[in-house]
Amino acid sequence: MNAEIWVMFSALLVGAVIWAKGKKPLLAALDSRTARIKADLEEAERLKKEAEQLLADYKKKHADAVETAKKIIENAEETVTLMQKKAEQTLADSLKRHEAMLLERISRAEESAVQDLRHQAADIAAAAAEHMLTGAMRAHGPKLVDAAIKDLPQKMN
Repeated sequence: MNAEIWVMFSALLVGAVIWAKGKKPLLAALDSRTARIKADLEEAERLKKEAEQLLADYKKKHADAVETAKKIIENAEETVTLMQKKAEQTLADSLKRHEAMLLERISRAEESAVQDLRHQAADIAAAAAEHMLTGAMRAHGPKLVDAAIKDLPQKMN
C-alpha cells in the first residue's frame, strides 16, 4: 500500500507541475479556439443573413420578372387581337373593293353588250329599211315621181 500512495502522490505531483506549467498555454489555446469558433459563428450568422437577403432579393426579382412576363404576354395578346381585327377589316375592305370593281366591270360589259346590240339592231333596221325602200322605189318609183311632179304646182302655192 505504501507504494500505491507514492505512485498516487507522484501522479498528483506530476499533474500539478503539468497544470502549473501548461495552464497558460492550454487556456490560451482554449481561448484561441473559443475566439475562432465565436468568429466562425459570427461569420456564419453574417453569411446566413446575407444569404437570406439575397434569397429575398431574388424572390422579389423573380416575382417582378413573372409580373413583367405576364404584362408582356397580355400586351402581346392585345397586339395580336388588334392586328387580327385590323387584318380582318383590311381583308373585308379589300373584298368590298374587289366586289365593287367586279360589279363595275360587269355593269360596263352589260352596257357595252346593250350598245353593241342596239348598234346591230340599228344597222339591221337601216339595212331592212334600205332594202324595203329600194324595193318599193323600184316597183312604185316611177308612179310616185309622176304623182309628186303633178302635185308640185299645188304645193308651191
